[in-house]
Order: sequence, then structure tokens, then C-alpha cells
Amino acid sequence: MDSLDHMLTDPLELGPCGDGHGTRIMEDCLLGGTRVSLPEDLLEDPEIFFDVVSLSTWQEVLSDSQREHLQQFLPQFPEDSAEQQNELILALFSGENFRFGNPLHIAQKLFRDGHFNPEVVKYRQLCFKSQYKRYLNSQQQYFHRLLKQILASRSDLLEMARRSGPALPFRQKRPSPSRTPEEREWRT
Repeated sequence: MDSLDHMLTDPLELGPCGDGHGTRIMEDCLLGGTRVSLPEDLLEDPEIFFDVVSLSTWQEVLSDSQREHLQQFLPQFPEDSAEQQNELILALFSGENFRFGNPLHIAQKLFRDGHFNPEVVKYRQLCFKSQYKRYLNSQQQYFHRLLKQILASRSDLLEMARRSGPALPFRQKRPSPSRTPEEREWRT
């Protein structure tokens, strides 16, 4: 992101606003580890967002080096990569659906809903960390129960083999079906 850093960190020229104070409300966003202050109107109003993030901005505002830097994040194609990337850019800015929606429309909704707010990002990371710890704990409990079942089954089999000897038929005791709702749900 080196070629775009100046665009993200340069102060925006703020003109007069409707409130008469000459300042706009800025909102902090965390984009890929970089904290950026963006005008709230840009994030909240889809018309303003799509006026700024448009094909004309891509063609007329960005320099060739900035466009090349951004194009490296696009998929690489085996044949006519540059031409297919240009078609992809045109499709992106024209609002075409890419399997699960247009990425620009999805990004605008995420900006509008506050998903890039630094506090929201921090809490989402904490929730993910908590869910991962819960997952590890449940895995540990599952393997502990499984180990207990295996050891109990092994000791039962060894005891039966010791009692019955080589000539008697082998009859194994089956475990009873689980009674707890968690075990039934897990098994289904």
C-alpha cells in the first residue's frame, strides 16, 4: 500500500459545510491495519460513495503507478491477463454481480454499518479469539471423553479375553446410547 499511503494520510481539504462551522464529521476506519479518517457522508451515503469510487476516478484521478499497484490485487489470468483484468474492472464499477454480490456494494454496506470502526474491529477480534478458545476447549473435552471410552473398552476386552480363554466365543458389550442432548446432537 506504499503507493496509496499519501492518499490515505494526507489531510483532506475541507470546505464549508451546511452546519456553518467549516468542518466535517470524520470517522476513523481501520483498513488493513492502517487507521484512516474518512468523511462520514462518504461512508453513510451510497450516492457520494459511488461518485468517489467510480470508473471515472479509476481512469482520471489515479496515476498509472497507483492503478498498477491496485491491479496486483486482482486475479491473474493465464491468457490476456491485462485485458481480462480491464474487463473485470469495468464489471466491478458497472455493478455486476460476482457470485455473492458486487464487492463495491458490499464494501459500502460494511462502511455504512460500521464494520471498519477500530473499536468494532477490536471487539470482533476478541470475539473470534474467544470462540477459538471455546472451540479448543470443546475439542479437548471431546478427546478426553474419547480416550476414557477407548481405555474402558480396552480394559473390558482384555478382561473378557483373560476370562474366556481362546476356545470360548467372543461377546462384546456395546456402549449404551447417549442420554445427554449435547451428545445426541453431536452424534447426529
